[in-house]
Amino acid sequence: MYNTVLGAKPLLADRSTFYYADCNFHGRKVYTKPRWPCCSGTLPQVAADYRINTYFRDSDGPYVNLYIPSTVRWTQDGTQVSLMQSSRYPFEGAVKFDITVSKTTEFAIHLRIPAWAEGASIFVNDKPVPASGVAGKFATIRRAWKKGDRIEMDLPMRLRLEAIDAQHPQTVALLCGPLVLFAITDAPPVVTAQQLLAARKTGRQSWQVETAGGTISLLPFTAIADQQYSTYLVVK
Repeated sequence: MYNTVLGAKPLLADRSTFYYADCNFHGRKVYTKPRWPCCSGTLPQVAADYRINTYFRDSDGPYVNLYIPSTVRWTQDGTQVSLMQSSRYPFEGAVKFDITVSKTTEFAIHLRIPAWAEGASIFVNDKPVPASGVAGKFATIRRAWKKGDRIEMDLPMRLRLEAIDAQHPQTVALLCGPLVLFAITDAPPVVTAQQLLAARKTGRQSWQVETAGGTISLLPFTAIADQQYSTYLVVK
């Protein structure tokens, strides 16, 4: 979602529609007009899926799959439960949950720890939950929950490189947490892996990399308008 569909351009009055996310070296967000491509139908479906993919539940309790400011309510063994989620994810790794129950009730809350979130930590009412943040798995917190309980989670947003495939290990994308950082550039820059990993954040949705040839600006897909961008860079 963050690296494709949430960065889609809006439908225009002449029925021009955003077609797809270009992941080439010199990509742009382009419109298809004046016809309706298949993506114009699937985009509303994806938006409708946000709410049904954010939380799942079984008899044991809820599973938090997506980190989106939201509230989910359900009945757990006859108890009315509300779980309110707040965060600035995916731009920051801190996520908070406030629990409200009609009476103290024991159940489990399962939190998805992304595979990239090595060293994630979870606290309940300011007390650490031991051995809880295993990357790539759900962390399970089972206890007798009472009104006013709070869960705080931190997902470390470290920079990392991901190769386009095993045969081309020097062709990489720079990521911060779940976000691909797209280089805003008209020509392939000369850059090293160390320079990319030293990128500094200059705003809520902007990063910069210093190279021998100058400064490269990087943006997540949601912040790109009409600029030319490169998803992958060849590192020296």
